[in-house]
Amino acid sequence: MKYANYKEEDFIKDEYFQKWVLNPDEMTANFWDNWVASNPEKREIIQNALRFIQLMDFDIHELPDEDFDAMWQNVIQRRKGVENKIYGAKRPHRLKRSYILKVAALFVGIVGMAYIIYLTGAPNNREDTTVVSEPSITLELEDGTIKILDDTSSGIITNNKGHQIVNQKQNTLLYEAESIAATENVSYNQLSVPYGKKFELILSDGSHVFLNSGSKLRYPVVFLRGKPRDVYLEGEAYFSVEKDKTRPFTVITDDMNTSVYGTEFNVSSYKNENNTSTVLVEGSVGVYKSNNAEGQQPITLTSGDRAVFKEGAIAVDQVNVSKYTAWTKGELFFVDDRFELILKELERHFNVTINNDFHQLNDKKFTGTFSKESLDQILRICQEHTPFSYMANNDSITIVNNQQ
Repeated sequence: MKYANYKEEDFIKDEYFQKWVLNPDEMTANFWDNWVASNPEKREIIQNALRFIQLMDFDIHELPDEDFDAMWQNVIQRRKGVENKIYGAKRPHRLKRSYILKVAALFVGIVGMAYIIYLTGAPNNREDTTVVSEPSITLELEDGTIKILDDTSSGIITNNKGHQIVNQKQNTLLYEAESIAATENVSYNQLSVPYGKKFELILSDGSHVFLNSGSKLRYPVVFLRGKPRDVYLEGEAYFSVEKDKTRPFTVITDDMNTSVYGTEFNVSSYKNENNTSTVLVEGSVGVYKSNNAEGQQPITLTSGDRAVFKEGAIAVDQVNVSKYTAWTKGELFFVDDRFELILKELERHFNVTINNDFHQLNDKKFTGTFSKESLDQILRICQEHTPFSYMANNDSITIVNNQQ
């Protein structure tokens, strides 16, 4: 098939690919969903090409001469090896899809220029000193099909056989047991939420899950009767579990499992933080080591308890629950938190990479609550506590000692 050897720019110039991105119908959606599933090694290339076409969805006729000149000068400067860009310049208005289609079909050279701009970055008009790319929320179905989810859209999601799997209502997936064909075999879906995004789902038993940035949840499409309700988490999620005294609901992570019959709790298990924790909001839960080779009984938590697995053991303490659930409201809540951990949370929340070359800051502790503040504003507030400098380049931030 001709697409097997396509690079990103080839997909960008392909009209059938453009149609799938900008104006999909059942035929194009079915073709490309299946093609991506059959060519997993091309997923990153496909996603990059898809984001580029979405980025170029603006009207060239509305582009002022000075903005076009700025785009062109940006390309020239990049080719000369200029790495640090100037922030605060105007960002071009958004092009209409008709333009990118014409450009792709007739003016390959201009597309090439635009593609360079896409890869290297363009001037922007934000006061914030970061440029954030748009990552994709993905749903992997039981047959291996990958669906790219738009959290502003709604509709029914089907597998490659045309069977309804789940109903999407903007930023929420709703699994309804009665709408899914009866089965005796458990099948799984996996929802992946990248940095800078959050997503929700309601499982077939009615349990509500709120998935945080940089997280993955693997779960049964439908919970089978008489079988435990097991889900697998990497990252962070808030669970509101429907009560069922006959079937425990268990959140399984690499280090620690949390088992309940019905309650509300938060589980965090990011691989880059080297600890797993469960915070109980109400009711009671049991926590235990994932392998549990010693056959230990679960440790019971009550409201306000936090269980932390670290260095092979589980410790329990009382905490301010609001600190661990603020993210579900889009807030950042820090109470005597080490700067190193704060930076990791900022990376997930704003979808940036933060490199801290001022290592003495790592163990400094900060307290503060943020809701609508930008990353730039948050870093400036931290500077009032301990002076430091930082530089931004595209979606990367570098923190340095301003005394150097």
